[in-house]
Amino acid sequence: MNRKWAIVVCIVGLGAFLRATVSLHAYSGADKPPMFGDFEAQRHWQEITVNLPTRDWYRNTTDNDLLYWGLDYPPLTAYHSWMCGKVAQLVDPGFVALHTSRGISSAAHKFFMRLTVLLADILIYLPAVYWGCSAVWKRTHIDIVPASWKVLHLILAMSFPGQILIDNGHFQYNNISLGLTIWATVCLLHDRLFLASFLFTLALNYKQMSLYHALPFFFYLLAKCLPGGRNKLSISDALGRLLRIGVIVIVTFTLLWLPWLRDVDDLKQVLVRVFPINRGLFEDKVANFWCTFNTIFKFKDAIPKEKMALYCLSTTLISVLPCGINLFFRPTKENFLLSLINTSLGFFLFSFQVHEKSILLAAIPILLYFPFDPITCLWLLEIATFSMVPLLQKDGLFTAFFGTSGNLFAKYSPEVVDESDGCGGKFSVIVVSPQFEGKAHLQRHRLVNSALAEELKAIHAFSQKTYTPAQWKDVAK
Repeated sequence: MNRKWAIVVCIVGLGAFLRATVSLHAYSGADKPPMFGDFEAQRHWQEITVNLPTRDWYRNTTDNDLLYWGLDYPPLTAYHSWMCGKVAQLVDPGFVALHTSRGISSAAHKFFMRLTVLLADILIYLPAVYWGCSAVWKRTHIDIVPASWKVLHLILAMSFPGQILIDNGHFQYNNISLGLTIWATVCLLHDRLFLASFLFTLALNYKQMSLYHALPFFFYLLAKCLPGGRNKLSISDALGRLLRIGVIVIVTFTLLWLPWLRDVDDLKQVLVRVFPINRGLFEDKVANFWCTFNTIFKFKDAIPKEKMALYCLSTTLISVLPCGINLFFRPTKENFLLSLINTSLGFFLFSFQVHEKSILLAAIPILLYFPFDPITCLWLLEIATFSMVPLLQKDGLFTAFFGTSGNLFAKYSPEVVDESDGCGGKFSVIVVSPQFEGKAHLQRHRLVNSALAEELKAIHAFSQKTYTPAQWKDVAK
């Protein structure tokens, strides 16, 4: 094994170790009857899918009380629950026994459930994160990234506290839908449009929240299907590409939804469960627009849910369409990553039925974009994790939160030295940026001074050293 892969294996191992460690902490609804929490919801879906016929998975029956954690995710989640349930029956049928397994909390069952999440991390999410970071380094127009920055980026991506605390602590399988989305992004960055379409369709069919990322994929793929010089496609080739992408999406949806397509009422029931208007505007304490201003004007009480859903749709589209249209006319890979960030944040801030955990959908593209703007991305990731503190505190994960996120900023240490004995009047800095390519030292210094114009007003002495990434790579050897 060469040095590069040894480093990669160590970093991936660190990510797996952190996840296994957080798994030892509490989880959602632990010992809190009668509903328990998300841990019980995931277990209950296994119980339902292995014991009931497919058409009853989303239907209220004597054996499937939808008021007790009724299945409300798309079919791919249901199939995954069925697979886990079948394995659970082999390990201990009592894990998923119909009715009698509710609220089970044995040590063996906790170990089994935690292991299913960790296996999803190892098989889907962690490999996707590595190849996602690698694709950003290789396939975007970012300048040469020094090896030390690649290591830093990979460590941050593998050990991002938000995803670990929710999946391995609170308990969910976001790692599967997010992993599939990252794999789709990898394929798109490598210009494998058909495979990207297939993988993102899988993500949509695992969790409907993947709609947060749907518009960037739509606009980018549509832009890549235009005839002309940019894509070097004739009209017939462009139409053929568009039709093949459409067929891939339609066939994938059809196969996954087939058990419910035979009856219109069955299909309607699944759609009602997947898009539950009756559940309301937001849940618990969400750091978005509606929850914040609900403290001033009670949107949830004053406006009917159906009208509020339309208002949310309108405000969401207004917030996200500009970056989607920009991506359509300027379909670069960097713009695609930016559009993923902006669109997912727009959905989080303004859409209907938002959870605290939905911020992870914005955090993942921010992780990938890190090499372009490290400081901003780091702050956004820290804020994203902090926004879930009320949920984590309720789950008894406060210690795990501090343990995983307390050293987040330690992973990125820009060279800033206070030479004024603490009075803040004299600083020296080292700045590394791809924007310095082809510029003389004076031009570089002017760029830095312009960026720090307000801060420099309060500083008496300021010295700087500026490097391109390639120059810094040589200096850091």
